[in-house]
Amino acid sequence: MPSKRVFSAVLALGLAITACQSPEKKAAMDEVKVAQGVEAVCAAQADVDDAVIAINALTPESTLADAEKAGEKLNQALSSLNKAEDQLVKAEVKEYRDQVELFRQAVDEVSKNKDLTLAEAAEQLKGKAEPVVAAREQLAATTVCVSVDDDSKADESMNKGGSMEKKGADQDPS
Repeated sequence: MPSKRVFSAVLALGLAITACQSPEKKAAMDEVKVAQGVEAVCAAQADVDDAVIAINALTPESTLADAEKAGEKLNQALSSLNKAEDQLVKAEVKEYRDQVELFRQAVDEVSKNKDLTLAEAAEQLKGKAEPVVAAREQLAATTVCVSVDDDSKADESMNKGGSMEKKGADQDPS
C-alpha cells in the first residue's frame, strides 16, 4: 500500500531531521515545549476550577441532567489536566536531558585545553552549569523522588518480624 510507504518515509525523514539538530536547538525547542506545557496545565486547572464551581452551583431545584452535565464537565477537565501534566513532565525531562548534554559537551571542550588550571576551567564552566541547575530544579518541582537507604530497609524487616542482623562492610555476609 503506497500510503504506508509514504508514511514510513515521512516518519524516517522526521527522525533524521530531529537527530541532526544541534543540542542547542533541541534545548531551545524543549524550553518552548515546557512553556506550552505550563500554559496547557494552567488552562486545564482553570477548566477544573470552572467545573467545580458548576458542581457547587447545583441546587435542590437542579435536574439530574444538570448534575450529569456538571459531572461530565469535571471528568473532561480532569482528563485534560492529566494529559497536560504528562506532556509537561515529558518536556521537562527532555529539556533537562538536553541541558546535561550541552554541559557535557562544554566539559569535553574545556578538557581539551590541557594548559588550563582547575580554577580557569571552573570559571569557563560556571555559566554552562546554570541552565542544567535551572532545568534540574524545574524537573524536581514536578517529580517526587523517594530515596530509601539500607538502614531503613533493615528496620522495616525487623518491624515485620524478620531477624536481620546489620553486618559491617568488612564482615562476611554468610
